[in-house]
Amino acid sequence: MIQNETNSYVRDDVTFIKIMVDFGNMPNVLLPYALSLHPRLTMQIQQLWIKQEEKQQAQSQQLQRERENFNNISFQIETMVLKLREQLIKQVAIHLPYLSPESCQCLTAIQRERILRWLASHDCLSNNIVQYITRNLLSVPLYSLEFYKCHQLTNDMLIEFAKASNFSRLKSLIIHQCQQVEDSGIRAITKGQLSLEYVALRKLSNLTNAGLDGIHSAFLKEIDFQWNDKIQDQGILTVVSNNLNLRFVRLMNCHSLTGQCVVHIAQHLAEKLELLDIEGLTYLDADVFLNLVDHCPNIRNLNLFGILNIDTDGLFTLFVRSTRMLQLNLSYTTCFLQEPVADYICCMPLSLVDLCLSGTQVYSTQIMIRALTRLTHLEHLRVNGLATINDDALDKILSVMGCRLKTLEMNGYITVGSLTDRSIEHIVNYCPLLEELSLNLLSFTSTLDSLLQLFGTPKRALQLRSVSLSSFRNINEQVLWSLVENCLNLKELELSGIPFVHDALISSLKHCKKLSHLNIKGCKQVTDSSICDLLGVCKFISLVLSGCFHLTDRSILAMAHTQPFLEEIYISGCIRISPAAVRYLQDNTIRRLYIDHKIPNAIPDALMARNLDTGLFEQVK
Repeated sequence: MIQNETNSYVRDDVTFIKIMVDFGNMPNVLLPYALSLHPRLTMQIQQLWIKQEEKQQAQSQQLQRERENFNNISFQIETMVLKLREQLIKQVAIHLPYLSPESCQCLTAIQRERILRWLASHDCLSNNIVQYITRNLLSVPLYSLEFYKCHQLTNDMLIEFAKASNFSRLKSLIIHQCQQVEDSGIRAITKGQLSLEYVALRKLSNLTNAGLDGIHSAFLKEIDFQWNDKIQDQGILTVVSNNLNLRFVRLMNCHSLTGQCVVHIAQHLAEKLELLDIEGLTYLDADVFLNLVDHCPNIRNLNLFGILNIDTDGLFTLFVRSTRMLQLNLSYTTCFLQEPVADYICCMPLSLVDLCLSGTQVYSTQIMIRALTRLTHLEHLRVNGLATINDDALDKILSVMGCRLKTLEMNGYITVGSLTDRSIEHIVNYCPLLEELSLNLLSFTSTLDSLLQLFGTPKRALQLRSVSLSSFRNINEQVLWSLVENCLNLKELELSGIPFVHDALISSLKHCKKLSHLNIKGCKQVTDSSICDLLGVCKFISLVLSGCFHLTDRSILAMAHTQPFLEEIYISGCIRISPAAVRYLQDNTIRRLYIDHKIPNAIPDALMARNLDTGLFEQVK
């Protein structure tokens, strides 16, 4: 700067060299000398510095704008490509009866699977189209079949599919809540499938033990038989006897099962078993637990949710001898209410990483503190609605284990009334690694001011993936602004029941480009404007907008054009959204869309459309 051509006080290189030789390159010596040459040099330096700062700031802003433009263009291109791909799948599915086998030869196995899934998801299966599915889609081996809530699917269709000459290489089979499917259809579709790795038969009201005979694969790793009331212990025995390499067994809410099915599973799968979900069983005796610990040393995930009658001595044996358990769910069990056995909860496996004790009432607060603080590897904790947890107890628990927690779920404490803003302070002070935080219905009076520190710290804010803060009526609005402006990696957000959630706040979420689940139920100030802003940048899977009565068909039509991956939408009470628009949205999603749209006195075929004079969406008369 001293040698600058515009500086008249350093006229040539000789003078500059003399200065550098005399004073070196030390600012504390050279700068006073320069100032003695030119008293106004300070002002010139300041002006040059300001210009340089302004230039760098302008360059940074320009780079940021270019980045945002690039991201927006990339999102639009990606959306266009997805829409084009899915539109082609849709058109092939619709015109399948008119296509020749030769014209379908160019379709890959994955494309054929998508076409069949589209037909099932959009209620386009019929007896007339089965022959064209067999001829045009099943002429090459398929590896995955999925029928989700397809009420048109029948046993005869499954039998016809199974007759296809190349239909013997399935790896994944999912049949969920298809009411007409019975044992004969399941037997037909599973018989001879020796490559199966995953089978999910869920909510099949007519499925019995007889339908499970055909499942026989040396590669089968996981079965999911949730909510099948007619499956009994003998059926489970058949499955585990024929598939000895099973690792993951999910039998949630199969109400005809007893503890004997667990004995069959333990004795046949032995050290292969890693996950067992038996939520909803009525009783587990000591023999069940003895078989688990004797035969299944590698079990890592056990779900005992809602099992009221548990043999406490057997559970104690499980705790002591299960040294590799990583995940345990004891929600809504009552065996720790009595003083003699309440201490058993303090013997939970030290290897636990994920623990759920929602609704599990324990004899005393001290026992709960002792039980949790001894778990030195715990990273995910869910303790919803526990009367034994208060502000002081939470302080003692989190001061020991908070430094490791990545997930903290504490919902439903308004019924207990034991937690205040002090608990929020403990969470913020002791839990620096949080990725998921759920405080739904924690308190009606809390302001959550302490969360400003959590959301305002860039490193901690960017770690957060899921935040749930429903029904905080007195929450500080600055907390919400800090949340939406700083937590840019959010995937799930719940703000239902917060009265002052408005368009400006929701529009700011467009910076959270990873957001896929949003719940703003009952946020009555939200309108189409902010929802449409989000639809342009986020790929939603679930939207809960019930009670947002300002929403119109504008939002629904925007979803139809931008959200092909949407799987569920809740819009009950949105009286300005027409059933016709909802049906249009349903036709434009890839998978079957679950819709909850209950509105009083709705006209079935009413349609909301844009008034070209006013620009507003109004009901067409």
